[in-house]
Amino acid sequence: MLTQTACLVHIVDGDLPTRSTLARALGAAGIACRVHSTGADALTVLGTASACLVIRSSLPDMTARELMAEAALQGHDLPVLVVTDQGDVEAAVGAMKAGALDCLAHPFTTGTFLERVRACLASENPQAQQRDRGRDASRRLGLLSRRESEVLRLIVEGKQSKTIAWELGISIKTVEVHRARIMEKTGCRSIVGLGRLWEAAEMLRARNLPWPVPSSLPSMAAMVEMGAP
Repeated sequence: MLTQTACLVHIVDGDLPTRSTLARALGAAGIACRVHSTGADALTVLGTASACLVIRSSLPDMTARELMAEAALQGHDLPVLVVTDQGDVEAAVGAMKAGALDCLAHPFTTGTFLERVRACLASENPQAQQRDRGRDASRRLGLLSRRESEVLRLIVEGKQSKTIAWELGISIKTVEVHRARIMEKTGCRSIVGLGRLWEAAEMLRARNLPWPVPSSLPSMAAMVEMGAP
């Protein structure tokens, strides 16, 4: 059972009666919440205790999609329930494309609202999982030396040891030593595993977090054809 200390739902709605009604419903259900009249106000207080965002599709200072984007840039990967006006299909579709977990058309019953919020709280946020995988990949790849990183970059580009040795001006035996150390440090057992690790780090880089990766990678199928070292 969810208790007031188990989660914190942020309600962001420019309409005072609506956000007050929703806050009372959550409080009666034992779910801790905090209300905000603007997106900017909500962004200043999001933290580790936050568990879910309930956002009106149109706010006084920004749209729900803009708030979601800004929260993501700040590292807040929370499940989002967007409240739209009845019949506003465009807002609902836009919110789902932007990553909202669910949409709820106003007006709605208290029971329906609580059901949707509980579903958000019980969900495993795929964005947060992706971020965590990226951070783990970045940490593991950060264990590599500069030369090992150079070798790894060429490996994931699909190049064989002979080609890597020629490009870096080292022996094939040295390449194989670097390859073994890369496997050991990253915990990967195959080229496919290295490719997935590299791709996870690339996703992290795409969110403006550090880890330099090539602009394109071979497909998983191509890496399988290369085989394990």
